[in-house]
Amino acid sequence: MKTYSQAPDAEGHVEKMRASHHEELEGVTIAPLFVFDSEESSLSVLKHGGYWAAATMRITPLKDRALGIADAQIVIDRACWTKYSARQRNALVDHELTHLTRKIDKETGEMVTDALDRPKLILRKHDHQFGWFDEVAERHGEHSIEVQQARRLVEICGQLYFDFSTPPAPTKRERKVADRADLNG
Repeated sequence: MKTYSQAPDAEGHVEKMRASHHEELEGVTIAPLFVFDSEESSLSVLKHGGYWAAATMRITPLKDRALGIADAQIVIDRACWTKYSARQRNALVDHELTHLTRKIDKETGEMVTDALDRPKLILRKHDHQFGWFDEVAERHGEHSIEVQQARRLVEICGQLYFDFSTPPAPTKRERKVADRADLNG
């Protein structure tokens, strides 16, 4: 059963990443929360869209803001957080903060506020989003959308996401074994 708790050791990471990279979020209140299975468990439990996630960003509804709840919440899978280095934690928090942006009035260029005079927020989508099947890429190669998108990503971004000096990617079987180990380990 999922359990939630405040995440005080994540607050410093939120403030550091906001000050370093997200000045536009000044004045926006953001509450980090941990989600976990039980106090003793080291299993990851957070999912987003049916997929495992290390963290998610959520804009707080107006009625909850009226109760004094933060403008937005970062929900962090505690099992992941405890295994991450400080730099990985910063990267995770930075990723989630990048989802959050203040709404700007197109005519005036001013930041829009809600009925409570709090910043109106929007969730930003990822720059890249993929829904791939390895077996389709294996069966159809360059004719599959999976391979076409992967090649396009490399063409546009170069080695930003992939280090081509590393050994070849693991096989599907090796990936499944590694994924199970990560989730249970």
